[in-house]
Amino acid sequence: MIRIKDIARKAEVSPTTVSNVIHGNHKKVSEETVEKVEKLLAEMEYIPSMGARMLAGGSSRVIGILAGELDEWKHYGEGHAFTNILIRSMESEIYRRNYYMLLHFTATAKEGIQFAATWNVEGLITLGFGTRDNEKLQRNCKVPMVSIDTYYEKQKVANVGLDDLSGGYLMAEYLLETGHRRIAFLSDNDIGVDHERWKGVCLACGQYGLTWQYGAGKDYDAAQERKEAAERPGEYMQHIIIPKEQESRATFYKQNLRRLSEEYDALFFASDYYAVEVIAGLNDMGICVPKDVSVAGFDDTESARMCRPRLTTVHQDVEEKARRAVKKLFEFIQGEGGISMADRLPVKLVVRDSVKNRRLIIQSE
Repeated sequence: MIRIKDIARKAEVSPTTVSNVIHGNHKKVSEETVEKVEKLLAEMEYIPSMGARMLAGGSSRVIGILAGELDEWKHYGEGHAFTNILIRSMESEIYRRNYYMLLHFTATAKEGIQFAATWNVEGLITLGFGTRDNEKLQRNCKVPMVSIDTYYEKQKVANVGLDDLSGGYLMAEYLLETGHRRIAFLSDNDIGVDHERWKGVCLACGQYGLTWQYGAGKDYDAAQERKEAAERPGEYMQHIIIPKEQESRATFYKQNLRRLSEEYDALFFASDYYAVEVIAGLNDMGICVPKDVSVAGFDDTESARMCRPRLTTVHQDVEEKARRAVKKLFEFIQGEGGISMADRLPVKLVVRDSVKNRRLIIQSE
């Protein structure tokens, strides 16, 4: 392994000078020397020792990323573009500050506390934890901490999230403006982020006089749905809870997807992942999107642009969310004051091909 003193001997400078170049301390090093040392570092393929950095700086230089709901996040880590982009972007931002990211999937806050203590992390960013678990981590870990996409009744933990309510509102408003009057909002839960998106749908639909039960997320029951449909007015909306587990969801689609496409004008999913999945399922059944039913999503991931028809969705800047979370955490680490406890990033509607303009069809008739 190439050592600092090997580089110093070749560059004819002191090991301290080489160390300063490696760690970005260029104030006492000339530009010519910096250029020479950096060239040698590349040519000799020098790999810095993490242990040496920790000893030199008196700190671990490790930022822990805790992903809660173990099974769900492992699945998302494998296949969910939103999560992949978020974690990759955080790693890039952390490394840019000469720190290291340690990602850990955990099922409980207790395990997260043990993780933070064992690895002596300098800060924590959490994903997929509920309010109580994040507050417990905050109390017990004794290190700066930022959560992502968590809603708190009283803001006790710094958080970076999204204006989810506005996102739900924007999409529902667009569906209504394009003539849809029977709208289903589908998600795998009715808490936190998805509940806020549902609240936005309720707000928009309420302005158009559509009937609904506020927060009425429920598992879909085809027989019960047929009974309720007979009692409904011609314009309505509903929040339907779909299974989280992929195999159970496939069974749900097989049993109910055709019925859903007949009962509703538009299926608005809380994530692109589910929307793209359903478009494929509808195509397999010979049901045409958007001719037979409109489909919309949320997030604006790469899959939304690649699927056919291209998905109408709500855009969020995932990379900016990662940057904002890392920036906020390092502000805490560096002891800066006046840091906002809650950031809500803006969203925007992205119109593509998966939603039909029913109003134009009605007018032409």
